Amino acid sequence: MEKSIPKGFKNTFKQDLLAGFSVSLIALPLCLGIALASGVPPIAGLFTAIIGGIFASRVAGSFVTISGPAAGLIVITLGAVEGLGQGDPVAGYAYALAAIVVAGLIIVAMGLLKVGKLGDFFPSAAVHGMLAAIGVIIIVKQLFVALGVKSPKGELIEVIQEIPHAFAHLNPEIAVIAVISLVILVVHPMIKNKWINMIPAPMWVLIATIPLSHAFDLFHEHHYHFAGNDFIIGPKYLVTLPDNVLDGVVFPDFGKLMAGAFWLSVISIALVSAIESLLSAKAVDTLDPLKRKS
Repeated sequence: MEKSIPKGFKNTFKQDLLAGFSVSLIALPLCLGIALASGVPPIAGLFTAIIGGIFASRVAGSFVTISGPAAGLIVITLGAVEGLGQGDPVAGYAYALAAIVVAGLIIVAMGLLKVGKLGDFFPSAAVHGMLAAIGVIIIVKQLFVALGVKSPKGELIEVIQEIPHAFAHLNPEIAVIAVISLVILVVHPMIKNKWINMIPAPMWVLIATIPLSHAFDLFHEHHYHFAGNDFIIGPKYLVTLPDNVLDGVVFPDFGKLMAGAFWLSVISIALVSAIESLLSAKAVDTLDPLKRKS
C-alpha cells in the first residue's frame, strides 16, 4: 500500500490541498471563458476541466502540470467549429469533437514514439512567436465581446479593421463590466496583501461583476439610454448552462472524416496541442521541488 502512494504525497498534502482548491477557483471562470471563446457550449469547458483534472492527471507523464482547456487552442477550435459547421454551430461542434478525438489519437501515438524529444531541436523563438500570434488573434476577436458588439466574420486583418466601428457602437454597460474585469486581472498581482492574494484574480472578477450583472439587470432584455443613444441589454450577454447536465453531452460526428478541412483541423489541433503541452511541461519541471521530469 505504501508503494502506491506518490512520492512526497504525505509531506506536501496540505500544500497540495490548498493548491487544488485555488486551481478549482480559477478553473471555473477560465474554463467557461475558453469554451465560449472557442465557439462551443460553456458546459463543454466544465466537462474538459473535470475530465482533465480527474483522469488526465492520472495518466499524463507530467507531475505538476494542470490538465484542462487550453487557451492556445481557442483559435484552432473556433476555426474548426466555423469551418466544418459552415454556418451551423451545433453541427460544427460535433465535427470539431471528431477532429479532437482523431488529434488525440495522433498525440498518443506521438507520445509512444517519444516524438517529444524532438522539441529540443525547434527554435524557441519560432514556437513562442506562434503562440504569441495566437494570443493576438484571441485578443482581437474577444475585444468585440468585451465591448458588447457582434463579432465580425472574416480574416484577421478584416476583423482588425472593424475595431474602430466596434468602439463607436459599444454597449456601455457591457464595456464597464469588461473594463472592471480587466483592471482587476492587471492590478491583482501588484497587490501585496496575503488575504487578497489568497483569492485568485478570476474569482475577484466574479465577486465584482456578478453584482454588476444584477444592477444592470442582464436577466431581462430591456432598452436603456446613454449619451443620447438607445441600447439593448439582456440574457444574451450571460453564460447559459443546461438545466440537465446530460443535455450538454454531445457525441463526435465523423461525417466529414474524408474532407480535407477536417484533416487540416486535426493536424492543427494535434500540433498546437503537442507544442503547447511540451512547453508547459518543460517550464513547470523547473518548479518541481522533487525535481521530477515529465
